[in-house]
Amino acid sequence: MSHPRAGFVSCVHPFYDVAAVAEMRQSAIAGLRQSGLEVVAPEIPRTSHDAVEIAREFREKEIDLAILFFCTWVAEDITLALARELMDIPMLLWALPYLDRDIPMPSPISGLVTSGSNIRRLGKRYVYHVGAVTPQNVETAMRAAQVGALVRALRKARFGIAGYPCPGMMDVSVDESEIQKALGATTVHLDLDALLRMAEAAPGEETARAAERVRCAAAGGMEIGEERLRENLRLYPALQETVRRNKLDGYCVRCWPELRDQRKITPCAAHALMAEDGVPSTCEVDLTALITTWILSRLADAPAFNFDITGYLEQEGAIQLAHCGAAAPSLAARPEDIRIRAHMRTGTGATVEFPFKRGGVTLAKLMRPTKGELQLFAARGEVVESEGVRGSVAAVRPEPSARAFLDRVMRLAVEHHFALVYGDWMAELQMLCEFTGLNLA
Repeated sequence: MSHPRAGFVSCVHPFYDVAAVAEMRQSAIAGLRQSGLEVVAPEIPRTSHDAVEIAREFREKEIDLAILFFCTWVAEDITLALARELMDIPMLLWALPYLDRDIPMPSPISGLVTSGSNIRRLGKRYVYHVGAVTPQNVETAMRAAQVGALVRALRKARFGIAGYPCPGMMDVSVDESEIQKALGATTVHLDLDALLRMAEAAPGEETARAAERVRCAAAGGMEIGEERLRENLRLYPALQETVRRNKLDGYCVRCWPELRDQRKITPCAAHALMAEDGVPSTCEVDLTALITTWILSRLADAPAFNFDITGYLEQEGAIQLAHCGAAAPSLAARPEDIRIRAHMRTGTGATVEFPFKRGGVTLAKLMRPTKGELQLFAARGEVVESEGVRGSVAAVRPEPSARAFLDRVMRLAVEHHFALVYGDWMAELQMLCEFTGLNLA
């Protein structure tokens, strides 16, 4: 992710002039800047009018996160004015554990509690953190700013949908207005036939270059002919142009029955290249799964992928996640594990198949609204060995166990597509939920 920008406000009661405050303030600002964060740091506000002016500056400089740094107790009208003027900007309340342990008044924790109470009642959400100015606590603030930048990007994001959900898949349908209301993201409807016409008109040299990229990535070999691979990769330049023309951040395409079963092509190989290019997609026109995949890929600055749960591997203590073969090749452990094949059931199209590399992962799924509220399901896990299985496949040992994970999925009525990305991003997802109002399930 690019360097986020934060507005930094030291919160001090105007009656107090404590020398240690200036030292703590400068230490925090310097630490944040050294971590790579762009910091806008105005003078300490002494009145609510000062707070309004600071908020105006923050808006002009398009900050991703407002950091209220509590050094003492505060005049509550100042912090309340900041929150009121920055209602739509993510906020971190960071309090020192104490200013002077032997002289407990005025206390930064008092300032945190009083301001937190007021700001919540105002209707504004925030995350908070208590800790001295240390590298670890600076990193926490940096991560909050990165999530703030993600929230800002999500509000402007545009997700393309080509076609309608595949037959029988009721659980991928969602009211797009609920998504826009909660997250700000816009859904762009695309014509599937128009996309296919663009693919048919794709220049031969572009599809040849795309085929060469896939062939080079798949050191495990090709089990289909060169001509078939090129024919399927006509969709790649068509998708590139569709994304460019519609200013899309991600997309999904109705891939069956029209493409896979009737036209005998699959978008899988094109999806794999697009994911490697940094444009996420998801299978079977699942908007909430697409948004989840985009969120995870933005957090990790790396490709994420969307699966079905296809097996309960009781002996291994794992669940099997799989899809036809559309994941970014960089998610494979080794190039020699990657093979270009026809679809595992229909024998049509071109798929990029491999087992996912071992390692810690985060699983997530943005769920359809329940009682008017969007929820985000998330869990940690570890990818283990899954050799010899067709498609894009990852055997995952979820926390705390495969049985508990599956039970939680069923009790919460989570839909059948799950996104996976490498790394532990649970803390960031918790912040995302706090900033946006999603419920973390």
